[in-house]
Amino acid sequence: MAKKAPTLDTPFKKGETVLAARAVRGAPEGTTGKIKLINGLGEYDGNTPWMRYWVRFDDIGLVGQVSHDDLVRPKQYGAWLDREEERKRAELAALTQTAEATTEAPAEAADAGGGVAALIPAALLERSKAAKARLLGG
Repeated sequence: MAKKAPTLDTPFKKGETVLAARAVRGAPEGTTGKIKLINGLGEYDGNTPWMRYWVRFDDIGLVGQVSHDDLVRPKQYGAWLDREEERKRAELAALTQTAEATTEAPAEAADAGGGVAALIPAALLERSKAAKARLLGG
């Protein structure tokens, strides 16, 4: 039976050589090291493992509690960069959609006569106006 090739999400094994894909507590991006200890949870939300590693980085020493997302196998670094670029694009698209929704929402709320002011009792709004006038002298 043929061995299955590891993916970016395949957990590392003890003794495996890894590359710091991001800067990790004293280890700059691109530093190589070896996995010394593996800990974490196999499946914390039903399907996603939460893995942490202790890694002995070259010229830096032992660094603990390094996230799986911050490490990559040297041969898979290009694939990791592609995945990060795609993740950033998706994040930017989500932020853009959120920004568009928030700029449209106040206009819709004003048209509907609603908004946050509709949720605040009128007596509190009047008291706030009076206090502001007292403090600002207006």
